[in-house]
Amino acid sequence: MTKKPYLIDSHEHLQFDIFNEDREEIILKMKEKNIWGVNIGTNFDFSVRAINLAKKWEFLFATIGLHPIHLFDSDFVDKSEGETKAEVFEEEKFIQLIKEEKVVSVGECGLDYFHNNEEWQKEKQRENFKKQIEFAKEFNKPLVLHLRSQKDFDAYQEALEILDFYGFNDKSERSGIVHFFSANNIKIAENFIRKGFYIAFPGIITFNDFYDKLIMDLPIQKLLVETDSPYVAPVPMRGKRNEPIFVEYTAQKIAQIKNISLEKLAEETVKNTKEVFNI
Repeated sequence: MTKKPYLIDSHEHLQFDIFNEDREEIILKMKEKNIWGVNIGTNFDFSVRAINLAKKWEFLFATIGLHPIHLFDSDFVDKSEGETKAEVFEEEKFIQLIKEEKVVSVGECGLDYFHNNEEWQKEKQRENFKKQIEFAKEFNKPLVLHLRSQKDFDAYQEALEILDFYGFNDKSERSGIVHFFSANNIKIAENFIRKGFYIAFPGIITFNDFYDKLIMDLPIQKLLVETDSPYVAPVPMRGKRNEPIFVEYTAQKIAQIKNISLEKLAEETVKNTKEVFNI
């Protein structure tokens, strides 16, 4: 395997059922373009599937964790994943996975208040988020954070408070990634960066110029690119099922905003992704 990929998709879900018919074809397209990928666990079963993909393909890696939406049986769970049921984070189950060689992170975990915003639901999310922070710290792994607010960046602000409690500060390094960063607020982004986190942007930034100012103001040394496949395909693929090779369109957009070459942007984000995941 080449040690220098062209790009790394830092957040994808090729283990989901929606890719069952053409998964290998999609992965071979990644290989052809020299794009590596990190498949993100969303519950126990999908974490196992992510690991199995990483074992089969040397340029794929895996994370393990429990997405906050999977704490509940809900109509909001996307059917492209496959069959799921509500679960809680059980360390004794995930401990058998964390020791796998190509597991690079704990997550995606965090707070999703967009739908599940009753106080009892929020408290259950906080409790399971804290368990996964403790688990990541125990095994010295970075976190992949999923944060989605209902109003006023509430999930982001609460996550920062929880991270404060667990000792994340300006001396922290390789803390993790704030995936699909949607809080269009430079102060919030800088607060995560100060705690050792990287900021990852998906294809949504290609839809319009809403995030341009934020991206311009953030240091390139702390930026990652992602697809969140199969979701939110970038322009010009918007509306289609997303796939990892489309990460190039998101990279092009960031390069354009920062007025640098795509090659330079690719080089920097690859360096950042390898650094945070220690790959």
